[in-house]
Amino acid sequence: MPSPDFVKNVDILATEQSVTAEIDTSTETSPYTLLTPSPGKKITTRVAVIQTDSSTGEIEIKYKNSGKIIYKIYCSKFYGNPAPFLNVQGDVDEPVVVEWSGLDVDSKIFIALTYKEV
Repeated sequence: MPSPDFVKNVDILATEQSVTAEIDTSTETSPYTLLTPSPGKKITTRVAVIQTDSSTGEIEIKYKNSGKIIYKIYCSKFYGNPAPFLNVQGDVDEPVVVEWSGLDVDSKIFIALTYKEV
């Protein structure tokens, strides 16, 4: 039996956080701030999910200041799709926003993002 020094935590999600949001585009405007890191920290992503009931337009999760895209869907092709195994890192104190354009009137968007603060 291996000694405790060799035992590793295999629950990688135990050190990660998640945020979810349901955005009603009839009452919210783009860009929508999804996540702001703690002061002096930056966000690094792990998994992103976008779901919508719109059949047109585009939705993206991105870093607000740098414009670095974390994940994007084209609604005419996909109503939703997960993006596992992401590692897109933002800058220190850089928020994550959701932006959309060209969606059907009064559409809804569901976002889930798994991340770490570093």
